[in-house]
Amino acid sequence: MWNPAKSLVWRLAILILGGAGLVLAAVLVSSTIAQQRQLVKQQQQQGDSLTLAAVNRIDALLGRVVSTANSVSVCMKKGLPTAQDAEKLLADLMRKSPEINGISIAAVHGTTDWAPGVISAYRDNGTVRTRVAPRSQSHQIEDWYYLPTHLGRNVWVEPYFDHTSGRSSVTYSVPVKGADGTIIGVVTCELSLEGIREMLDSLDLGEAGIATLVSAQGVYISHPIRAFEMRETVYSVAESMGDVGKPLESLIALSRKMLSGEAGMSLYRRSPKDTPSYVYYRTVPATGWACSVTIPEQQILAPLRRQNTLNLLIGLSGMVLLLGAALAVAFSLTRPLHELAGAAGRLATGDFDAPLPKVRHNDEIGRLTSSFARMREELHSYIEELTTTTAAKEKIASELAIAHQIQLGIVPKLFPPFPERGDLDLFATLEPAREVGGDLYDFTLLDEDHLYVAIGDVSGKGVPASLLMAVGKTLLKSTIQAVRDPARAMTMVNDELSADNESCMFITAFCGILNLRTGQLTFANAGHNPPLIISQSGDTRFLTRRPGPALGAMCSVRYQNMDVELENGELLLLYTDGVTEAMNAKGELFAEDRMAAVAAANPKANTQQLIRTIVGAVTAHADGFEQSDDITMLAVRSTTCRAIEAPQPPSRQADSTIELNNKREELNNLVEWLEGEGEKLGIPAHTVMALNLALEEWFINIVSYAFVDHNLHRIPIRMWRDDNTILIQIEDEGQPFDPCAQLAPDTDAPLEHRRIGGLGIHFIRKTMDLMHYRRERNRNILTLAKKF
Repeated sequence: MWNPAKSLVWRLAILILGGAGLVLAAVLVSSTIAQQRQLVKQQQQQGDSLTLAAVNRIDALLGRVVSTANSVSVCMKKGLPTAQDAEKLLADLMRKSPEINGISIAAVHGTTDWAPGVISAYRDNGTVRTRVAPRSQSHQIEDWYYLPTHLGRNVWVEPYFDHTSGRSSVTYSVPVKGADGTIIGVVTCELSLEGIREMLDSLDLGEAGIATLVSAQGVYISHPIRAFEMRETVYSVAESMGDVGKPLESLIALSRKMLSGEAGMSLYRRSPKDTPSYVYYRTVPATGWACSVTIPEQQILAPLRRQNTLNLLIGLSGMVLLLGAALAVAFSLTRPLHELAGAAGRLATGDFDAPLPKVRHNDEIGRLTSSFARMREELHSYIEELTTTTAAKEKIASELAIAHQIQLGIVPKLFPPFPERGDLDLFATLEPAREVGGDLYDFTLLDEDHLYVAIGDVSGKGVPASLLMAVGKTLLKSTIQAVRDPARAMTMVNDELSADNESCMFITAFCGILNLRTGQLTFANAGHNPPLIISQSGDTRFLTRRPGPALGAMCSVRYQNMDVELENGELLLLYTDGVTEAMNAKGELFAEDRMAAVAAANPKANTQQLIRTIVGAVTAHADGFEQSDDITMLAVRSTTCRAIEAPQPPSRQADSTIELNNKREELNNLVEWLEGEGEKLGIPAHTVMALNLALEEWFINIVSYAFVDHNLHRIPIRMWRDDNTILIQIEDEGQPFDPCAQLAPDTDAPLEHRRIGGLGIHFIRKTMDLMHYRRERNRNILTLAKKF
């Protein structure tokens, strides 16, 4: 079904309209920004001009008041002998200066015949009247008299509300000084502020613009709200309007600028949600008053908004017309394509015989139709080939699935593997990155006390790696069962794999034999990752011993056995690099530290729980990123790995002691001492014989292998009898060697498969009831116990 939203016609129309719309929007935005800047600039000039004009008119008015007061003070200096002279002078000046509301002269006592007293001229309903006030002390404490007499200079008194006349006024006071510099009187001129208020109200500030006049003390002289005049300050008005925090601080800062004598403009915003206003201010030079004009930005930009609305309507009308033209052009271009799309749809359903539209013109549509015809023929051939190829791939996939099952069958997968051994906890897992992989693990009990464990990683992936994995796993297990020595087994397997290794593939491997009785782990490492040991307290450590080269990499390599002792309950974790090198989309590796941290956080978990937890952590780290390598782990914990309790010699001194040199000739002295002391201590002859054979074997072992130099070394031997038990302790300062950790030889194996050596220690074990070894003060100490 035809969908307008997906039609090429509408997409072409939308593309055309979108481009035109973006151009229109860019023009409107740039025009608006430019016009806005121009309007603000013009308003700044206009606002500053209005403020300057208002200040000049106020200053001119105040200047006439100052001139009048100074004229009276000059006349008073020359002398006004009578009150009638003073009254006539003041009345004449009042008639000449209609803006003045009143003039007064206050003479000091003794300077005129009417002093002290106050002569005033004032207006009463348009008529100039005079009066002489009787002597009074009250006028001497009022600002108009007190300030000029004490400051000794002309003073503009703070504006006030005259309750007699009911008008706001301001008084200019001039101190009159005599010839000797003493003040003989004060001349005052009172100016009504009604004229200034009317002048400010008449300024052309628009609908929302306001003009204010503030005294030097911050008191409103003129304000559109009449209740503020002579009663409120800028600070009290700000607080009463609810301004707090930054709005109050900004208003106070603005007021300080206005009253500091500066002239300028500030942008004031009462709150972040309110539109800003432009405030223009100047100071009246004569009085220090601040005159301000405030114009809201919304009023300034109102013409621009109206123009933008008109422009938008015109643009939308043009877009509608453009849409009609675009649709007409698009329909004419896409009609042939619509017909071709219908034919192509039938072709997509498999109808290769569907007819295509006729080629009417050799244009793009005609060439596209011809290409579709060729594509139909080629597609038909391709589908036939694809059917054959798919069948072959499905056969290969089926064979790979079978190979995957066979590979997993090669490694042990039944857990727990030794259900009868409650003291042994073992679990392993192998997750190939492909259908088949090259990782391996293996384990088996060589006897009741020795567990063989191994893990490996074949270079490469896929079928070749899986084949080498099967060969390496089989060779390593069969060899270790024959020789029971990790290093010898690896040496033999390496010689086998490196011979005729034309593919140059190799195996990194780790194999070891764990003595379940003592916790001794004897192992060899062929270039594999160091295993991790986790204690039950959560401490972790890696077996970072120097490994040998990988198996199959080079021939004639001799691997070395290494030993480590596991504490009771410690867990041994073997793993391949697929765990530590698991990568996420950012290229970050899972790494050994993260694996050790996960293991340390779960020290009490059993082997299966720990491996599942680590696999989950690897999966979470990869976060869906494709697995690049096989993930293999093997964990084992034995709870029988504990030190054998050492037989404690009696606290008394030894019943008999002998010290021998590391010479074979001392063997006769050993035999004579044992037979003689055995008779003294009442030891049966057959017990003495057993002790003699065991001591001879151990003494010859010390003489032959303990010392690397040819110097003489003393070998002390002590003997106690405790009831029916004989304890013998032999010490030497030779190389460390623990006979208790050595593997028992396989006496049932054919001679050609038996491991060389170890029969002497095996004989001592079988002859004695108890054998214990410890290393103290760089000395080997072997304790033997025999009961009779």
